Amino acid sequence: MIPAIIVCAAVTLSLRLFPVMLAHRFRDREDLRELAALLPAGLMLILVVYTLLEADSGVQLTRLVLAAVVSVLVNLGVKNFLLGFVAGFLAYSLSGFFF
Repeated sequence: MIPAIIVCAAVTLSLRLFPVMLAHRFRDREDLRELAALLPAGLMLILVVYTLLEADSGVQLTRLVLAAVVSVLVNLGVKNFLLGFVAGFLAYSLSGFFF
């Protein structure tokens, strides 16, 4: 049991340490800075599209689109991701009463 814990600890440490060490090496590259700026929005877009494509029914799709629109509008208006997330969650949850 102890050897397994040691191996798991070593793997966890290396998976956290090596990316940080590599990040210092490539910090000044402009293309990586642009990628880092675009990556969160791109990943969020992929997740939203996948969620919308996997909707079970038209009602669920309507609720998901409404929540996405509300979330984007609040995020653009307030410039706060957390408030946009909460607004989208509430829009999806409360739309269940109407659809």
